[in-house]
Amino acid sequence: MLRVSLTGPESTGKSTLADRLAAHYGTTFAPEFAREYLADSGPHYSPEDLEEIARGQLAAEATAVAEAEARGHRVVFFDSDLLVIKIWFEHSFGSCPEWIQQAIARQHYDLVLLMGVDLPWEPDPLREHPHLRQHFYDLYQRELREQMSNFAEISGDYNRRFAHACFLVDELLLAAAQPALPLMEEPRAAYRAPAYTLFTPECRATFSPRGAELISLIGTADNLEYLWSGDPAVWGRHAPVLFPLVGRLPDDAYHYQGRDYRLPQHGFARDQEFAVLSQSPTELVFRLQHDESTRAVFPFAFELLITYTLRGAQLSVRWDVRNPAPDQPLLFSIGAHPAVRCPLLPGERFEDYYFAFDHPVTLDRHLLTGGLLTGETARVLTEGQELPLSYELFADDALVFKHYDFTRLTLRSHKSARFVRFQFDGFPYLGLWTKGPGANFVCVEPWYGIASPAGEPGELSEKEGILTLEPGQSFTATYSMEIG
Repeated sequence: MLRVSLTGPESTGKSTLADRLAAHYGTTFAPEFAREYLADSGPHYSPEDLEEIARGQLAAEATAVAEAEARGHRVVFFDSDLLVIKIWFEHSFGSCPEWIQQAIARQHYDLVLLMGVDLPWEPDPLREHPHLRQHFYDLYQRELREQMSNFAEISGDYNRRFAHACFLVDELLLAAAQPALPLMEEPRAAYRAPAYTLFTPECRATFSPRGAELISLIGTADNLEYLWSGDPAVWGRHAPVLFPLVGRLPDDAYHYQGRDYRLPQHGFARDQEFAVLSQSPTELVFRLQHDESTRAVFPFAFELLITYTLRGAQLSVRWDVRNPAPDQPLLFSIGAHPAVRCPLLPGERFEDYYFAFDHPVTLDRHLLTGGLLTGETARVLTEGQELPLSYELFADDALVFKHYDFTRLTLRSHKSARFVRFQFDGFPYLGLWTKGPGANFVCVEPWYGIASPAGEPGELSEKEGILTLEPGQSFTATYSMEIG
C-alpha cells in the first residue's frame, strides 16, 4: 500500500487537500493530531505537549494504515507528519528530541506533497505565524532534499493543487502496478520518484518521469506559476516532448522498407516512462531507449537523453539523440510543445497578450486540415514586431512557420511586466497553438520536423523534415525558456 504525506507551513491547504484526496481515491487519511490536542488550549504548549502531539500523530498514522489495509485500499494519506513537529520544535524551543528525529528517519512515504505558500492566509485560533510561511517553506524544502525524499511541490489554487496531486498519485499507482522485471533482465526505465524538482533562488521547475515532461515552472519571488496546469477537461498535458515524430501522418501511418507502421500524432515518447540518469539541484537528465514495444511501431534503435538545466530564471532543454545500431540508419523528428499560462495574472485576458520579436518580421503560416498540411499559406504579419493574440487567430488550428528568420520570441502582456522568453537557435520549424476559446494557455513549439501533407501514407525517408543518423552518430539541439 502506498503512503502519501502532506506537509508544509500553516494555512497551505494540507487538511483540505488530504480530505479531498482520500474521498477521491475512496480511502482513509490520518488527520492532523495537533488540532485535536490543542483544540481547548490554543497555541500554548510546552515541549512535553509537542512530544505528546508527535506520539498522537504516529498513532493516527498507524490507525489510518491499519484501516486502509483492512479495507484493501491501495493508498493512504497523512495530513501533516513528524517533519512538521520537528520544525515546530526547533523554531519554538531550539532543538528537537532525538527520538522524534529517529522516528522521522524510520518513517517511509512513497510521496510527500510539499504545500506552497501562495494561498491566502486564513486566520485560525491555532495558527501563529502569518508572516513566516516562506521561511518555514524553505526549511521544509531543505529537509526533504537532505532526506532525499520523493517529494513534489504543490501550488496554485485549491483546484490546481488537487489536479496536480491526483496526477502524481495516479503516476505512483501506475508505477506500483507494473509487474516486476525478471532479475536477469536489465530494467529499461527504473522507477525512481513521481516527480523531480530543480531549484534556484529565482525559480523552481518540476518534472515527471512520464514523458520526461516539465509539469510546473514557478517564479519564487511571488510563487507565480507560469506553466499550464494540464487540466484534462481542456488539454491534459503541460510540455510534452515530441519524438520520434512531429505532427501527424496521413491515417497515422507510414511505410518503411516495404512494411507499414502506425504512429500517433507527435509520436510515443510523451507517454513513455523515462529513466533518471542523474540529478543535482539545478540539472536533471532523463533517458529513453528503444525496446520491443517501440520497435513494433518504430523499427529503429535509439537512445534519447533529455537534460534540463536551471540557471536563475532560465530553463534550458537539451536533446541528445544517438543511433546505437551497428548497421541501420535512424530516421526521426523531435520537437517541443511547452504550454504557458495565458493570462498569467488575475484581471487579464488572453487578448491582452502578444508575441514580441526582436526585429520586424513577415510571417506566412502553413495551413492545416485535420492536423495535415494543405499546401496553402496565409499571411499573419507583415514587417511587424508584435503578433497580438486572439482565439480567432487559432481558429484554423496551429500557426505553422517554416524557415523563419528569428530565433527568439517573447510572450508579453499589455497590462503587466510579466513575460516568458523562448530562445530556439537553428530550429527549421515553429508552431504556435492554443486549444480554442477559453483555453487559458498558449504553446510555443520549436520543431525539427513537421506534419505531413494531406494524402496517402508515404515513405518515412521522404517525409519533410525527417532527420537521419547513421550508425553511431548523434544529434543535439537546445532551446530555453526564461520567466520574469
